[in-house]
Amino acid sequence: MPDGSFSYKPRFRLAIIGGGIAGLTLAVALGHYEDRSAPIEVHMYEAGAEITTVGAGISVWPRTWAVMRHLGLYEQLAQASVQAPGPGSDGDGGAPEMKPAFVFRKSDVPREGYEFGRVVVPNGSTTMHRADMVDVLVKNLPASCSIHTSKRLVNYTETSGGGSAAYTLHFADGTSAEADVIIGADGIKSKTRASMYEYAHQLDCPPDVTREKCERCSKATPKWTGTVGYRYLIPSEKMREVNPEHHALKIKSPMSHVITYPISHGKYLNWIGFVTVPGGEGTAYPRKWVVDVPKEEVIQHFSGWEPEVDQMTQLVEKPSLWAIHVIENLPFSVSGNVALMGDAVHAMTTHFGAGGGQAIEDAYVLGRLLADPRTSLSRVPEVFQIYQDLRLPFARQVVNDARKVGLMYEFSWPGLYDGTPSNAASEHEALVLEKQQLEGLADAIQDLWQWQWKEHFEDQWEKAEQRYNQMDKAQTGRWRLRFCEIM
Repeated sequence: MPDGSFSYKPRFRLAIIGGGIAGLTLAVALGHYEDRSAPIEVHMYEAGAEITTVGAGISVWPRTWAVMRHLGLYEQLAQASVQAPGPGSDGDGGAPEMKPAFVFRKSDVPREGYEFGRVVVPNGSTTMHRADMVDVLVKNLPASCSIHTSKRLVNYTETSGGGSAAYTLHFADGTSAEADVIIGADGIKSKTRASMYEYAHQLDCPPDVTREKCERCSKATPKWTGTVGYRYLIPSEKMREVNPEHHALKIKSPMSHVITYPISHGKYLNWIGFVTVPGGEGTAYPRKWVVDVPKEEVIQHFSGWEPEVDQMTQLVEKPSLWAIHVIENLPFSVSGNVALMGDAVHAMTTHFGAGGGQAIEDAYVLGRLLADPRTSLSRVPEVFQIYQDLRLPFARQVVNDARKVGLMYEFSWPGLYDGTPSNAASEHEALVLEKQQLEGLADAIQDLWQWQWKEHFEDQWEKAEQRYNQMDKAQTGRWRLRFCEIM
């Protein structure tokens, strides 16, 4: 277990708030690229009693596999996945095979449904249980990272002195801790983000406008999407007993807007059924965000769908309801020596399966920039600015496109198939027209998905590295000029 010991004096004290996938990956990245002669004192504060995870399944796409190879975790994660990624899926130079990652079926009628499109990606989809990913990350935490559990952040306060800012972290158990730099990896309900925006609002915004009503700062408040997701796990063997030919077992892909995919090496099917409340987007959600629900509630919402959906709802056990919230168009993610990452910045809908991947990309960029031995405490704000300039616009676009593609899944995007009955002369002609319209919808969905493999993460890191080197060169030049003037 990491012990936080050092042979050299640390450059600064870094607090990571949150021990989920985002915070763990950041700690691993810091350790992987650490210069042992210029270490950072890293403390991770986790609200729970142990390092664990919420949720069941996670998708890993080519961009994420590329990061994991750079961090030396590729092989370990490949062993934990349902289906190991093929060649080229992480940019290793191999030739990937384009395979279906998602297969779309028209399933919202009582008769047998039909496939109307596929999202085809390099080597298809790779899924695993979130707990398996967390286990791999925990095993690779560096010795320089000290973990503190049962530390739920309430807020932080800032004190200035000695030419740099220092921070006090205040926890729900009444204790506190000091840090020079804070990284908020504490999710969609981030207390780090709340503190950052309270400070920013007090400094920059009209005093007669509350943060919740402020045009800029209100974007730091999570927004309900109007959609809830019913989740449960189906033992694959039980599904085979009901229907050994079920598409969820064969294709391992979503069906309409009921999504199923395998986790835990195929032992379970992760099932999510989405229900959107008309007019609900942007309103206050009236219940707890995550609650257990009776199985009858799930069955009620999906009765009247095709037989394969009925077969899955017959196997409902211990379902839960998740109200899906997002952080949309956050105006900034850094302030002073404080930065946000993961869901604290860009919590998104699940429709790309990209929330975890985007958090991992944040962690890699932040980790490498901070691990660079040239990053002194005084340079942290400029380093954070590089991180924000590159990661924030990209992640915001993913959030917005995830919303768009989710509406397409539900036949609700303007100009595309919306389920409206046609005026065809016969049932056969109506079905032909419907399939033509659905093919157009499938093409639009495929286009939105292509960023996952056509835009390479390495290009983003190269830009960050170039910005850092330019900053370093400019600062070194100014230092030399001042030295010459003194001489």
